[in-house]
Amino acid sequence: KLRGAIRKWEELHEKVIKSGGLHVIGTERHEARRVDNQLRGRSGRQGDPGSSRFYLSLEDDLMRIFGGEQISSLMDRLKLPEDQPIENVLISKAIEQAQVKVEGFHFDIRKRLVEFDDVANQQRDIIYKLRRKVLELKDLKEDVLQRIKDRLAKSVDDQVEIDTETVLANLLEVVPFDEISTKNIKSQIANIKSKEETKEFLNKVLEDVLRTREGQVGTDLMRQIEKYAYLGSIDHLWMDHIDHIDDLREGVELRAYGQRDPLVEFKNEAYSLFENLVDRINEELSRRLFRIGVGVPQPEIPLAQARENIDTSDTTGLSGNADAAVVSGEQTFPKKKKPGRNDPCPCGSGKKYKKCHYPQYG
Repeated sequence: KLRGAIRKWEELHEKVIKSGGLHVIGTERHEARRVDNQLRGRSGRQGDPGSSRFYLSLEDDLMRIFGGEQISSLMDRLKLPEDQPIENVLISKAIEQAQVKVEGFHFDIRKRLVEFDDVANQQRDIIYKLRRKVLELKDLKEDVLQRIKDRLAKSVDDQVEIDTETVLANLLEVVPFDEISTKNIKSQIANIKSKEETKEFLNKVLEDVLRTREGQVGTDLMRQIEKYAYLGSIDHLWMDHIDHIDDLREGVELRAYGQRDPLVEFKNEAYSLFENLVDRINEELSRRLFRIGVGVPQPEIPLAQARENIDTSDTTGLSGNADAAVVSGEQTFPKKKKPGRNDPCPCGSGKKYKKCHYPQYG
């Protein structure tokens, strides 16, 4: 079978060679010389004979835009009839020059797009390196604390004169203090006169709050909270930043009507947006860190111990002993107005009452 197939192929091959090989007919010249050369190459593969012929009109897009008038005037000077094939060397060179112009035009377009893409790629590299750093590091305490300090320091530097209410409002955006602590801090800020002293005071408050928070939830859990807040801030704001960059890219070409280079304008605006992104990441991180609720699991009580607690609950409730308010590690609330289901839980976790202690005491 194989020999028969080879013999049949040789017969067909001889017929093709005798008839002149493959003849390629092109109905137009492509904008890229590479495509024309590939078509020509199809007719002479592996040393086989072949030929090619291209037919084109002066009304083709390539000729009309780049070389039609020049070739028309050349044909008029040579007094060539309209139905005569164009085989003059000068005309062939004019067609090739038109192709070179189109190739250069497309190259400039691609080069321009790459220059615009490089701006976003540089910003993407910075953000991805930061995100990878957050994922790989186990202890982000110093980095997170420094970013929050920088954020508060910037808010102080933006003020011409120290304003107690503004400083306090910026601090409360970071740490949700209760009413008593807020009044205490406000009175201390009012006694500070210089910006440097204000920054030092805010840094000390942040360090104390972070130390207290870490003592409440534990060191390991606090490191997880820092990483979660950091990653959440980066991911959320980076997606918004990409949308802003796309919107800027779509409209920046109109700056050319004002005699401004769109690429330069895009770089300047994108840099400003990226600086704003870094500031927003610090702000988002500051708001999230101390507002993430943590549910501490309660230890299970053996059935016998639970019955003893129920039996002694009447007597301990009347003993007047403040320590008796905590039974088996469970937290109880003072006798006040019962909170609503959507009200903040009195335990201070930051969660709604229905999602925190309502299942136990509701």
